[in-house]
Amino acid sequence: MHFTTTALSALLLALGVSAAQAGATTEVGYATLVGAPITFSELADGAVIDGLLTSGGVQFGERFDGQELAVAKAPRPGAIAQDWFDDLSFGAPLAGLTLLPGAIGANLGVYHYGDTDGAAIFGIGPQNSDGSDPSGFGALSARFASPVSALGFQLRDADGGAITLQLYRADGSLIETVDLSGRTDGRYAFARNDGVADIAGFSLTHRDSYYGVSLDNLLLTSAAVPEPAAGLLFIPGLLTLAALRRRAR
Repeated sequence: MHFTTTALSALLLALGVSAAQAGATTEVGYATLVGAPITFSELADGAVIDGLLTSGGVQFGERFDGQELAVAKAPRPGAIAQDWFDDLSFGAPLAGLTLLPGAIGANLGVYHYGDTDGAAIFGIGPQNSDGSDPSGFGALSARFASPVSALGFQLRDADGGAITLQLYRADGSLIETVDLSGRTDGRYAFARNDGVADIAGFSLTHRDSYYGVSLDNLLLTSAAVPEPAAGLLFIPGLLTLAALRRRAR
């Protein structure tokens, strides 16, 4: 089979666009990850944690050095009011990915759900002017002892609002921003497409009203995770090539 230079260029361009659209990670089944999850079962119900928390070898705090803490406001569904949330969209983590705690009383909290999954942690957000409880409305960031290629977690109290997960390397560079908007309570997992173990930490922020969002059953692994068939990436390019060949006839 003979390809013209134009057709080959179109094929390579389409393949490049297709690969870029695939993103740096792929969502995989939580059950495909191997390892023991961090359950936070050692933490007391109702505890307010001032300072950094270490659980299961992972360090937790509000944000990374270099990220600027701001306040985001969003309408409270079904009410003439606004909910206030931590916002980390300004600034970027510095090299070393150093965790910082939130202010006293506005860092992390613990809640026991009374089910088989037990305890979960959450960020404590800014104090709303209406005096509503800011538990679950804050940012939550984590720094791993060693970089991993995949992670899974359980979201609790999620009600389908906007949720953002940002994955970082140890040098502070962003791997990917994962949009979790619309998710409800459940277990989710993401793996690096190239299998490289460079996920050193994450930040989780949201605009999910009612009870906010809590994190449970964090699972980290560097084991190989099945990837989608690589051949799927060639489909857009092949379709482009076929169209060019038809025009040439």
